[in-house]
Amino acid sequence: MITAEGLRWILTAIFAATGAFCAYRCLRQGTPAERTGDVLHVVMCVAMVAMAWPATMSVARWPQTVFFAAAAVWFVGVAASGTSHADHGGPRVAIYHVVMMGAMAWMVFVMPRAMDGMTGSGGTMDMPGHEGMLMPGAGAAGTTPADVTAVALVLVAVFVVAGLVFLSRAIDDARASRPPLRSLGSGTSGVMALGMALMLLTMA
Repeated sequence: MITAEGLRWILTAIFAATGAFCAYRCLRQGTPAERTGDVLHVVMCVAMVAMAWPATMSVARWPQTVFFAAAAVWFVGVAASGTSHADHGGPRVAIYHVVMMGAMAWMVFVMPRAMDGMTGSGGTMDMPGHEGMLMPGAGAAGTTPADVTAVALVLVAVFVVAGLVFLSRAIDDARASRPPLRSLGSGTSGVMALGMALMLLTMA
């Protein structure tokens, strides 16, 4: 899915760092519900790192789809119960995480279709002395299924907005001298959301 080596490493760094923070926060503090949410995000970050590398993108596709769909349902329960989430945003943040886990399940599920579109025969072009050469970007832009592109772009917009909101909250928390884990948690959620947007953009 991602052909640029540099972009793969950027996404790997983003999700390795955010996953490490969620693991750290889980060990340091939190209610059982908050710790469960952090564990789910650690698993999500591991899956996103794997998704950035072609050799591991198709590993355990169906188990991942079921797992993240179940995680989305779990966050629905958190939102319905009004349980405070680790990001200190209450039910509204839990609803956001429903969307995030649902997006993960969707990404894993549609990955084969997206990959087939990106690597279809439309990407080759015969040139004198270079028959069958794969031209960068040739044919790829128009071969991703339209429904995949539409959903991906909607989710990109959602995660960009969410990322900016979380980062803004992190700055406000830092200025107000609130607990460091709170501002770092909001900042981590913001970076994670923008990383999701970036990954989804590669599918559009």
